[in-house]
Amino acid sequence: MLELDGLPGGRVVVVGIGNTVRSDDGAGAAVALRLKADHPDVVFDAGPAPENYIAPIRRSRPSAVLLVDAADFGGAPGEIRTARSDDVEGLMMGTHAAPLSMFMRVLNAETGADVRLVAVQAANTGFGETLSAEVADAVDSVTRDLGRLLTERKAR
Repeated sequence: MLELDGLPGGRVVVVGIGNTVRSDDGAGAAVALRLKADHPDVVFDAGPAPENYIAPIRRSRPSAVLLVDAADFGGAPGEIRTARSDDVEGLMMGTHAAPLSMFMRVLNAETGADVRLVAVQAANTGFGETLSAEVADAVDSVTRDLGRLLTERKAR
């Protein structure tokens, strides 16, 4: 189960981040793809350029934004951690042009939302379109947990 203590009530937006041709870096996109069918108004697949989604995220009027991305934080492959922008500085992000912590701060300033990262420890970010087994399992877990959260919030 994801650790999302203190997440404010109201609308939650999920943003998948990553590059699907860099193996495990596609973890965030995989989660977004699976959630989008049931929650099209609050799930975005931002690919490797999340900064291009600031306006649509702002228009969705979230109380919380959960970014899902692969990371290298020294954990075991497939390990999942959640972090706020201040905690993200220590996480090594893979293929993004701008630091994710900066994007998180901009999103917070633009939306007033509680912005958090759901990071999945990558095993392989070389070229390829297949997730490692460990990251695929983590994607299943994150998708299940976020799907429950989004369904619960929609029912309110």
